[in-house]
Amino acid sequence: MEKKGEQSSWVIDPVHTRIRFEAKYLLITSVSGWFRELEGTVSTEHDNFDGCQIALTIYTSSLYTGIEERDNHLRSPDFFDTLKYPTIEFRSASVKVQNDGIEVAGRLSIKDASQDIRFLARYLGTVQDPMGNTKAGFEMNTVFDRKAFNINWNQYFDKQGVLLSDEVAIHCDLQLLKLEPVAAGN
Repeated sequence: MEKKGEQSSWVIDPVHTRIRFEAKYLLITSVSGWFRELEGTVSTEHDNFDGCQIALTIYTSSLYTGIEERDNHLRSPDFFDTLKYPTIEFRSASVKVQNDGIEVAGRLSIKDASQDIRFLARYLGTVQDPMGNTKAGFEMNTVFDRKAFNINWNQYFDKQGVLLSDEVAIHCDLQLLKLEPVAAGN
């Protein structure tokens, strides 16, 4: 049974968090990358995070696929246009704990477009790390059409094939660090 208590604040631990994106290349194999710089907060009154508020900022220039030429292309105006749009933002609208997981709904903003999006999440538990910090773990997944965010570049070949799929899968391995309340007068 979940417990309701005082409001608690958590921050995303960027060292132990990874947000990966994946799209089909030639529509047969997946090409993936991740963002290496991000920050975010979670505020909740419930031990199981039901109804929590999530705010996430991802720094687009931190994307990494392991291939410098591809990374530079993804940072260009053809894709993320990182000089003009340095961040991706997500703000939750609702977080509902269900029997089979957690449904996270919110607004995702990439470049000059914002769309409502849903993630399916799985709560992995809460533990204390060796230094006494309280940590919580989650996995989150979603799929969306990149064209909804004005990421339209593609290349056609052989009159029938396309280089990249429009569908992009996102997988998040999230670790949160609970912030200890600051005593009044400190």
